Amino acid sequence: MMTVQQAKNADFWRGLNPDLHIDGTSEGACATGASRGLDIAGTGGDGVGFGVESATKPNLMREDVDYSQLSDRFWDEGYFLLHDVLPVAVLGQLRAAIERLVAARLPVAMIYLYDEAWQVFAALRPLLSHFLGDKIALLPHFWAWYVDPAQQGRGWPPHRDYQGQSAIDDDMLISLSLWVPLSDAIPENGCMYVLPRSFERCYDFPVTKPQDVALQDARALPARPGAVMGWRQDVYHWGSRASRFATSPRISLSLEFQNAAFDPLGDPLLDLERPPCFHDRLTLIAGQFEKYRHMQDMDEDVLVWSKEILSS
Repeated sequence: MMTVQQAKNADFWRGLNPDLHIDGTSEGACATGASRGLDIAGTGGDGVGFGVESATKPNLMREDVDYSQLSDRFWDEGYFLLHDVLPVAVLGQLRAAIERLVAARLPVAMIYLYDEAWQVFAALRPLLSHFLGDKIALLPHFWAWYVDPAQQGRGWPPHRDYQGQSAIDDDMLISLSLWVPLSDAIPENGCMYVLPRSFERCYDFPVTKPQDVALQDARALPARPGAVMGWRQDVYHWGSRASRFATSPRISLSLEFQNAAFDPLGDPLLDLERPPCFHDRLTLIAGQFEKYRHMQDMDEDVLVWSKEILSS
């Protein structure tokens, strides 16, 4: 396991994944101090982002998305799945980086130290704006998965991302989760499942535990690299368990967003186009381990390490 001193050294991470970037360029450093998050007025002027603007920031998202059809399904069933909207080559870089993290026995959530992980979601602004409006806040809630078939790994158990109100009158969205596969995500290696809202509305009681879900109502959502999946944060969903006969792991990323016109659902709210600088990213990542330990097993060494980062 790495030391805290190594974790705080951006060059350690650049050396591990030299084809990725931190703070805009491979040489960039956080020169501006702690991030103050998002300027809710929409200017972004108080936010602290890349130390150096990346000259190679990709324009990733496919432009010919049928938002009308997408909205019809989203407001009826609570989720969407778009195929072939992100370039596989860019996602392949992130997959390779996560595989290096796994090989080095490092937590896969450390992928969020790199600019490219944030840029994938920033490139989805047209999609986010369609559902959340022009004032978009990035919530400090994110994770990455490497579901290992050899260990019969699993995704997160059935849950809702947010227990409060996620939309107003089924026509104004407050918050949204996005999920991006970096490898094939299929039933054999632990793809996502949802309980569509159109089914849940027919129940005589609110679903509060897995036993409440009629098995025939569970919907598998297989997806391949290039896809993006999104759901209202009140949608009941889960990641399944991988078969030991699966031929590849399920590798994926997720981030959460809100309409910044509403009261903050997390602290600090972040600027989509200006992600935190290196040291703030490290602190944010450390905070995820304690936050999500109830969702999956955490190595005790990682919890000790993350607490030391947060207290330093």
